[in-house]
Amino acid sequence: MLGLMTLGLTALMIYTLVKNALTGTQVSSKDQFSGSVELIIPMTSGSEFYLEPWLKNLSEMGLKGMNVKIFLLVHGHHPSAQVWQELQQKLPFLEVHTFLTRPLGREPIPWMIEQIADKIKADVVIIGDSELVPTEHAFNSVGKLVMDKLKAYFVLPQTSKEVVLGEAIACLNPTLALASIYGFRKIRRSFSHPLISMSQGWMAMPLGMFKQFDWSKLNIPSWKETLAKGWDLENKTYLLAFGERHLLRYYPEDLQSHISLLKNHWEEIWLKGDRVNFWIFVVVLFIWSFPIFYFFTHPFWSMASIFLLILYRFFTKIIFQESWSSIMLHPFAALIWIGTFGWWVLTGLKSKYKPKRPV
Repeated sequence: MLGLMTLGLTALMIYTLVKNALTGTQVSSKDQFSGSVELIIPMTSGSEFYLEPWLKNLSEMGLKGMNVKIFLLVHGHHPSAQVWQELQQKLPFLEVHTFLTRPLGREPIPWMIEQIADKIKADVVIIGDSELVPTEHAFNSVGKLVMDKLKAYFVLPQTSKEVVLGEAIACLNPTLALASIYGFRKIRRSFSHPLISMSQGWMAMPLGMFKQFDWSKLNIPSWKETLAKGWDLENKTYLLAFGERHLLRYYPEDLQSHISLLKNHWEEIWLKGDRVNFWIFVVVLFIWSFPIFYFFTHPFWSMASIFLLILYRFFTKIIFQESWSSIMLHPFAALIWIGTFGWWVLTGLKSKYKPKRPV
């Protein structure tokens, strides 16, 4: 029964992933856009930021004089804040806003966006994750896509091939899971909203759509889930796009950093009370690890599952341009996820529900 369920779920992911790859729009270097674009990057103390590729790409954008402005919103103290303050003097299209405090009971990201909302004037507004590094073509192409159809886009990034281990561990990246169920509109509110909140990406929209949001009334930690819920309530659709090599997601370079991030990941989704996210990850983890744990007891189902997983990874390779070496490390990555989940259950979760001794 477990084997049949694993095969069914994997086949479902393959079908939807391929369908979305065929219908989704690709970001292209050939697109030209003469309007203005503004990118908002909200950062908290837990946000990852890859300074070197950002510096390289920002310098190239500055030399080309693009009609782009970037708002970097930093909540609390962040290691990169001082560097960006110095860089701001050299790059006129970059504004750094640091918020050391916020009102009691307000979530940091929607509150920070509210503070700079009046400054946003561009034709196209993008809110993006700090882990993603764009090229100038990403701004041009996304701007053109949004203005051509006057609709919102969720742009999924490609993986950076510089850190093979990072790519391998990201085999359970919710960005991939989102692309694998996005087409099922009936389950969008139940499943894709939580996956959106965890996925990496850009949410791009016309200025009018951005101005319609009253950020003072929004108090959800994930700005992506906030936007998706708001658009669903208004019956507005948001289209899927793929960043190609023009929007890259980077990863930490060492194994210890990955393990630390995964430990914090389990803790974060549990503390937020997001049980849907939690159980989605448990199910995906079961799919990836089934051939490892049941190979000797259920060899037929395990071999069939391995075949479908290889097929699935083949399509993710085409869509997200992963390296073959990272895909070969897939079983190792699944074991790391299982290990961090076990660590969290035995330490973090156990400590919360352990009976307290009477004083």
